[in-house]
Amino acid sequence: MEQSNLQQKPTWYSWLVWLLGSTFYFYEFLLQVSPNVMMPDLSKHFHINALHFGYLATFYFIAYSIMQIPAGVLMDKYGARRLLTLAALVCACGTLLLVQAPNFFFVELARFATGIGSAFALLGTLVLASRWFSHRRFAMLTGITIMLGMLGAIFGQRPLAIMINLLGWQFSLHILAIVGFIIAALIWLIVRDNKNPLQTHNVAADEHQWAELMASVYRLIKSPQAWLIALYGVLLYGPTATLGAAWGATFVGTIYGLSRADAATYITVIFFGWVVGSPILGIISDWLQRRKPVLYAGAIGGLLSSLVIAFVHLPSLKLLALFMFIFGFFSSGFLPGFSLIRETQPAKAHGAALGFMNMINSLGGAIAPPIVGVILDLTWQGTMVNGVPVYSTMGFHIAIGIIPLSMLLAIITLFFVKEPCK
Repeated sequence: MEQSNLQQKPTWYSWLVWLLGSTFYFYEFLLQVSPNVMMPDLSKHFHINALHFGYLATFYFIAYSIMQIPAGVLMDKYGARRLLTLAALVCACGTLLLVQAPNFFFVELARFATGIGSAFALLGTLVLASRWFSHRRFAMLTGITIMLGMLGAIFGQRPLAIMINLLGWQFSLHILAIVGFIIAALIWLIVRDNKNPLQTHNVAADEHQWAELMASVYRLIKSPQAWLIALYGVLLYGPTATLGAAWGATFVGTIYGLSRADAATYITVIFFGWVVGSPILGIISDWLQRRKPVLYAGAIGGLLSSLVIAFVHLPSLKLLALFMFIFGFFSSGFLPGFSLIRETQPAKAHGAALGFMNMINSLGGAIAPPIVGVILDLTWQGTMVNGVPVYSTMGFHIAIGIIPLSMLLAIITLFFVKEPCK
């Protein structure tokens, strides 16, 4: 049987399978945030303004979003090994295309391709966790997975900025592409789905399972609670995408007069907050056996800290680091929402439910950065330095003000979310 075959695997193998999925998520998140520290290079090389730079995040997250439910359905049907391998290859190829892009259209196409590949990273890892581990560990493993992804985001800030300063942005991206090909090879060679390789393929049974899966997806899309849970996620994740993947380093550098590498350091602190917060809040949620208290804590903490970041010029960079950490810690509080939406759906649709949640979450990364770009362009006074537009501190305060607004809307959304009875 499938389950007995799984139980024969040693414990270390289960952890290795999950760890390789998490490694791809680490890599995907590094690619996701990489434009944050390449803003001057890309703006100068492709002659783009703030709105167009915001489109880099938009194209990435639109592709990421539209692939989530298809990715979830494909995961439920085909498993993670082949899909994660292919996804890692797509990310690596998208990175190479970005390096070789002759114009900005191909840059957008490269980010779109990278978003498609990235769409499978977190979802595939969570599917592996749900198939190789007890459900009692799922929220904890979700938190640890996100923690490893945040380490990728951390590497995509100051360390990547230093690499770009030393090697140039194009050579640095060549290195990242090679890393992607290596990850794809390791996943293909080592990761296994929890399927019995000796099991006879039954076409009729397969078609029946597919019909059941499609019915579950239909019920999921019709569920108001699923939409509310996912809406909460997009409102809480969008601010992190805005600061971490698009505008954070430029915002901090402008407000506090810091270099690219130094400004990226303070954006890195956000992801350190995620590294600490995601496993802790996941463990607390599992211990409470409730999700909404942690979801409320995340939104309220994110609101208060983002108000300070957006509108207060802090007298000390240490205070800035502290509030960035607090913001990251509480922003990770939306992660038990994955457990909550999973608990509202039948087991056969868990992959689709997780994909749906991640799809709506990632829309925050598609919508918010261009809004910031529009506000910055509207408040821009025409100042240019070395071919790169320079935006005012007032413009940045106004533009980043969408972050606490998003947190406030998340709190309001939670009023309408119901927690299933245990």
